[in-house]
Amino acid sequence: MIRYRYTNENMKIEGIYGFDETHRFRRYPEAVVEKYPRLADADKKSVGARLRFRTDSERIRVVFTISNNYPDIAMSFFHANSAYAYIGDYSRAKYAALVTSWDTYKSDTISAEFVNDGMNDITVFFPQNPTVEDIEVFLCDGAALLPPTPHRVKLPFVFYGSSITQQGHTLTPLAYPTLLSRFFDADFYNFGASGNAQGEPELAEHLGKIGKSVFFYDYDHNAPTPEHLKNTHEAFFRVFREYDPLSPVIMTSRPADDTPETEERAAVVRATYENAVANGDKNVYFIDGRTLFGKVDPNICTTDRTHPNDLGHYLIAKTAEKLIREKNIIE
Repeated sequence: MIRYRYTNENMKIEGIYGFDETHRFRRYPEAVVEKYPRLADADKKSVGARLRFRTDSERIRVVFTISNNYPDIAMSFFHANSAYAYIGDYSRAKYAALVTSWDTYKSDTISAEFVNDGMNDITVFFPQNPTVEDIEVFLCDGAALLPPTPHRVKLPFVFYGSSITQQGHTLTPLAYPTLLSRFFDADFYNFGASGNAQGEPELAEHLGKIGKSVFFYDYDHNAPTPEHLKNTHEAFFRVFREYDPLSPVIMTSRPADDTPETEERAAVVRATYENAVANGDKNVYFIDGRTLFGKVDPNICTTDRTHPNDLGHYLIAKTAEKLIREKNIIE
C-alpha cells in the first residue's frame, strides 16, 4: 500500500478554520485563547473536523497520531477517543469503520482498515477529545486519489455554543451540527466549548468574519446565570452583526426542563431576536429550546435532562432543518 499524509493536495481537511506549526489543528484564534484561557482545552479538540478524499482503492487504512488521550466520564470511549470512517456521498455516507485502539488510553495512535467498492468519497471524522497530531492514509498500489466531491451548499454552516454543540454525550459524531451539515450537504465549523463558550466579543468578531451559509447561536447552557446571559447575549450578536450584517442567524435557547430559570433564559434569547427584528434585521430566527424535541418525552431525549443523546440531537437537527426549509434560508 502507498502512504499519504493529510497534507496531500487531493486530501481536504474540513471543519478546522486555521492551522499553525505548533498546534496544527486549532479551533480558535490564538489571541482569543490567550485572553480566555478557559478555551484552551476546547481549542485542542478537533470537534467536527473531517478528512475527505475520493478513491477507488479496494482497501483503505487510516492512522491518527494523537495526544492528550484521556477518559471522558460523560461519553463512551468510542466517540470520545475514536475516529469514524464513512463511505459514499457526504449527505448519504454509510459507516465503514471505527478508527480506534483497543489498548484503551495507552496508545498514541488509533487506526482502522476497511474495504471500498469502486470510486467513492471517503469521510473520516476526527476523534472528539484527543489532540490530533498527524494523519496517514494508506491506499492500494495503483489506486486513484482525487479531491472529494464538492459540497452542494457552497459556504459552511457555523455553530457556536455549549457542550451540546460540542457533541457531548452522543455515541457517534452524528450530533445535530453534523446531521444538519449532512441534511443540506454543507461543510461546517463547530465552535462549541463545553462550559466555556460564554459570549466572548472577540470570538463574535472572529465568527463574523467567516463566510457562511447560516450561523447557529446557542450558548444558553454555558451562561453561569440568567444575568450573565442577559449581559452578553445581545452584545455578542451586535458585535457579530458588525462584521456579518447579512448571514442568516438562528438563535436557540437551551433544551431543558420547563422551569422558571429556563423561561427566564429563553426570554433573554427571544429579546435579542425581537430587538434585531425591530431594528430591521430580516435574517434572524428564533427557536425556543423547549420545542426542540417536539412532542417526544424529554426523559428519553437526554442523558441527564440537560445533554441530548443521539435521539435528542436528531430531533434538534430535524427541528432546525424544518425551519431552514420553511423559511427558504438556504436555497
